[in-house]
Amino acid sequence: MPRHLNMKTAIPCTLLAMLLSALGAAASEPGEDGVRTVRFADLDLTRSAGVAELYARIKSAAGEVCQPVPAREVESVLRSQRCMQQAIARAVANVNAPEFTSYYLAKTGQATTLAQRR
Repeated sequence: MPRHLNMKTAIPCTLLAMLLSALGAAASEPGEDGVRTVRFADLDLTRSAGVAELYARIKSAAGEVCQPVPAREVESVLRSQRCMQQAIARAVANVNAPEFTSYYLAKTGQATTLAQRR
């Protein structure tokens, strides 16, 4: 079994704790403490349902932390969107699961294509 899956089941992950606390300040007064814990020990990241669920959890946590305070101000909304994009990208990198990374890349339009030799 791959090492990242063993770590996932052995230790409840606190993926967003460090990265969102750092990004919290950039989001213009984020949620109460700027930190959200995303646990995924219950998910099987080799299955599409588990991957989709983890992505939804991370996106939700990032949304809570990066929520703009005055949503009517364009600058605040843009900061919030950048904060969410950065938080999700870092969380995906921290998970370090190939299926999850592929899902994220496809979801964000960053899907990589392999060059074919002719």
